[in-house]
Amino acid sequence: MIRLVRRPAFPGELNHELVWALGFLGAVAAGWAWFQTGWQLPGCVFMQWTGYPCLGCGGTRCARHLAAFDFAGAFCFHPLLWLGLLGFAAWAVWSAVWWLRRDPLRLRLASDEAGGSWLRRGFLVALFLNWLWQCHYLRA
Repeated sequence: MIRLVRRPAFPGELNHELVWALGFLGAVAAGWAWFQTGWQLPGCVFMQWTGYPCLGCGGTRCARHLAAFDFAGAFCFHPLLWLGLLGFAAWAVWSAVWWLRRDPLRLRLASDEAGGSWLRRGFLVALFLNWLWQCHYLRA
């Protein structure tokens, strides 16, 4: 079983609320700066060799559409990255609220062995479905 739990921090535990939020904001700032320069990324070598998109193909176009607040266009290019970036944005907002409230309890994902196994299988299925979508959308 997988569940979200609120619990106090363990002694010496990494402060995920700060680390992940700062990492996300740093990545957003770096992406924004990259897009402002107008530089292009090199083409996908995997797609050139095989004719099929790799798991990362469409990620930059997805990020460009998200930066322009075109959520539908971003989803079309890379659905899994779209979900991941919006999830990280929600985590950053929750972290800011956590810091402003000075809440002693932290939000953590807890699972037993069976729940972790289902989570891994679900992630692999999501990767496969995302790749099938990319094969359909990016090769059209």
